[in-house]
Amino acid sequence: MTIDEQLQQLTGIVTTLAGSVVAQDNRIDAHDNRIDGLIRVAELQAAQIEAHDNQIGTLIQVVERLSAQVAATERQWQAYINRLPRQ
Repeated sequence: MTIDEQLQQLTGIVTTLAGSVVAQDNRIDAHDNRIDGLIRVAELQAAQIEAHDNQIGTLIQVVERLSAQVAATERQWQAYINRLPRQ
C-alpha cells in the first residue's frame, strides 16, 4: 500500500469520525434542549404549587374566621334561648 493510499484511507477514517462527532453533538444538543424544557416545566409547576399553597392558606384563614363567627352566633343564640321563659 502506497503512502497516497494510506493517506486516502486515513482521510476517509477522519472524515467518518468527524461525521460521527457532529451527529453525537447534535444528539447532545437535542438532549440538552429536552432537559431545558423539563426544567422550565418543573419551574412552572413549582410556581403553580406555591400559588395554590397561598390560596389554600387564604382559604384556611377564611374558614377559621367563619368558624369563629359561627361559634359566636351559636353562643348568642344559646344565650337568647337561655333567657326565654321555660314552658
